[in-house]
Amino acid sequence: MKYWMLTLTCIGLLPASLSFAASDAATAADNVFREGVAYCNQASKLSRTDTEQARTQYSKYLSHLERAKTIDTRLLDNNSFAQREHKRCTLIDDNIARAEAMPIVEQSLAQCEQARAALDASNLEQASESFNQFQSLRDQALAVTPTVLRVGSLAVRMRVCDRLVEKISLAQSDQQLALQKASRALTVYNKALASCDVGRGMSATSSLSTEAVKALEDVLSQVNKQLSNGDALGNGLDRSVGDGQQLAAIRNRVTACSSDIVASVASMNTKLEQQALMAKKAEDAAIQPPQLAVQAELSILQGQEIVQIGDGSL
Repeated sequence: MKYWMLTLTCIGLLPASLSFAASDAATAADNVFREGVAYCNQASKLSRTDTEQARTQYSKYLSHLERAKTIDTRLLDNNSFAQREHKRCTLIDDNIARAEAMPIVEQSLAQCEQARAALDASNLEQASESFNQFQSLRDQALAVTPTVLRVGSLAVRMRVCDRLVEKISLAQSDQQLALQKASRALTVYNKALASCDVGRGMSATSSLSTEAVKALEDVLSQVNKQLSNGDALGNGLDRSVGDGQQLAAIRNRVTACSSDIVASVASMNTKLEQQALMAKKAEDAAIQPPQLAVQAELSILQGQEIVQIGDGSL
């Protein structure tokens, strides 16, 4: 009976003991958490100047938070101070993360500017490489914290940079089209040069004749037609750089060759005209003596008539 009464007494005291124990745990957890809040506050002060130290202080806050939650698992449910301060410290964590991401963001934006400058200079290979670097660094920054884009000015600059990919792709398409046009123009110019070289060889070996002149004029006509076709294909291409320089160089060779043939044709025509003139003079010289003989004979006859008339008058 004695032991039975003692058992009932202990059972009656158990809820009160548990209540006191829970209260003590809540108090102990609150104390540990408040110690952690001091580290959170320190992290907040350092977040703009020393992210490494800020992260160290914040890690200490998290450590105290976990200890407090181990003591009182319902700390963040029942303790209004802990609820409020934990929300504030979570925002501080975001601030630290943004500060950690900012150097990476600045590097990515610097690569974006390099890509834009390269694009303006038509250096598409460098533009593409710099843009890829921008994307890689941007993704690294977002991996640190997506909240970095909550900074309005950064979000705008990032969106502007993202649109560069469209401009680079368009420029690459234009460049590819220009390369195709340059290749086709180069083929036509090479044909013109080959034709012109044949004509120049003909001008050096052909005998002087109207047929030779006609053949050279036909070559010139063909060369000029090919040159016009090449010019049409290469229209709009920058002749001062890259493939444009090559086109300009071979076109100059074609025009120089064409000028040589034009000069040869002019020289041959001059010689043919001189030959024709000399032939005309020779022809004139060949028919001149008979004419003089007739004139002399007429003069003799006229002289005889005059004498006869004189004799008759006597």
